[in-house]
This record gives sequence, structure tokens and C-alpha cells, in this order.
Amino acid sequence: MPAMPLRKHQLEDALTNRLRLIEPQFVLEKMGRKWSGSIISTTFKGRRDLERQQMLWDALEATFGAESVLIVGTLLASTPEEWEVNLVPTGGH
Repeated sequence: MPAMPLRKHQLEDALTNRLRLIEPQFVLEKMGRKWSGSIISTTFKGRRDLERQQMLWDALEATFGAESVLIVGTLLASTPEEWEVNLVPTGGH
């Protein structure tokens, strides 16, 4: 039986509640049946990328079980400072 469609607010609520995210911001896009995007929160400060990914997927699995891999694609976890980095070169070569 196919997974029930996941609504954006359900994903946001699950991550916010399970991870106790502090002032989260979500930049999510649905691609086919899966949600992908970025989660921005000071909760991730001081944590390595691998730890952040483990936090996200543990929360998703605890909430949605094995179906989490069917309804969620790539998620990136950033702090507000990391998210606001100017990626456009400001000079030099």
C-alpha cells in the first residue's frame, strides 16, 4: 500500500517537536512524492554535519517509521549564521 501523502506542516511539526527545534525556519520543496530542503535552527549550533543528519533521520524514523525514506528526500540542517553566508564572491579572482 502506498504511503499517505505527507503535508508540509506535518513534516515541520514532526521535526520541530521531536528535535525541540529553537525558532526553526523551513525551506522545503516537494519533488514528486518526497520533501527535500533545509531546516534552519540554532539547535544545530556546535554539531557536526553527520550528527545533524542523524538527528533528522532519527526524528523522522521515530515519527513516520520505515516510510520516512519514501516521503522525505534530502534534508540539510543549518544554523541561521550558516544559512545567511554570502555565497557570491565579493572580489578577488
